[in-house]
Amino acid sequence: LVPSGGLERALDPPMRNILLPVLPLAFFMLSCAVPVKDPYASRPAPRVSATVVVNDFLEALKDGNFDSAYENIRTFSSDREGYVSRLGLLYEEYDMKMTGYRVLATQLFRDSAIVVAEVSVDYLSPGGTERVAATYRNRYDLVVHERRWKIVKDVCIENCAGAPEAGGGGEGR
Repeated sequence: LVPSGGLERALDPPMRNILLPVLPLAFFMLSCAVPVKDPYASRPAPRVSATVVVNDFLEALKDGNFDSAYENIRTFSSDREGYVSRLGLLYEEYDMKMTGYRVLATQLFRDSAIVVAEVSVDYLSPGGTERVAATYRNRYDLVVHERRWKIVKDVCIENCAGAPEAGGGGEGR
């Protein structure tokens, strides 16, 4: 307790000169030390990384296994049968073959991710006169859905001119 004379009489001048500037700093430091609960901390992280999901998706497309590719996307506009049929017709129409791919970068946020990949394809040009070999750079947007990363959008971001619209991860095209 402080005597009725106030803080000035309770502390001698040298002690007052030290404590007065230090007290606000001590209160500030204590207020910063209070832990704040992260609302996302209780959510279990997906077991398979966003990069692996994109790799699996591209591998399925390379193998022509559109059913497996569908497992890695989340789409609101097509069911499995429609998605598989659409990609099958596209690959058939252009006699398309994915010759290779590689993931270049992955950026993670809380419940979303962006993966950039380079995709090499070989296809019949529109009009069917010659074969075209090209390498495109695509961006895949992913979200966590039911504790698993899912592709919701894919967008060609480099060397896109004249490319047939293949891949079809989610709502991107």
